[in-house]
Amino acid sequence: MELKIYADFFESQTDVLDDVKKNGTWPTTFVSGPTEGFHVHWHSEEVHAYIMEGETDFLDAKSGSRTPVKAGDKIVVPAKTLHAEGAVQDRVVYILALPQPLLPEEFLVMHEPDELVG
Repeated sequence: MELKIYADFFESQTDVLDDVKKNGTWPTTFVSGPTEGFHVHWHSEEVHAYIMEGETDFLDAKSGSRTPVKAGDKIVVPAKTLHAEGAVQDRVVYILALPQPLLPEEFLVMHEPDELVG
């Protein structure tokens, strides 16, 4: 599957929480600090990422395309989709929504591409 990116999807935290509730997902906060970007990886759970602050880009490894994203955008990363967050200058603040609550050690585990089966 491929990443789904919705530009200018929301205007406020209330909009995000309404969407989280509508989707029946569990919200949490995640902050990416300054980085040159992450390597290509995948997660076992679908992730809905709402960018609250900052900007970066996302690589969809299947298509090879990088899409710039900013505050107000939503990214849906289907389970087992190879992707990577790009460089972050200062920080990017996300509200992430997952299909189920996870323990901290299970939250957003980055699996290597060669671990992908099926």
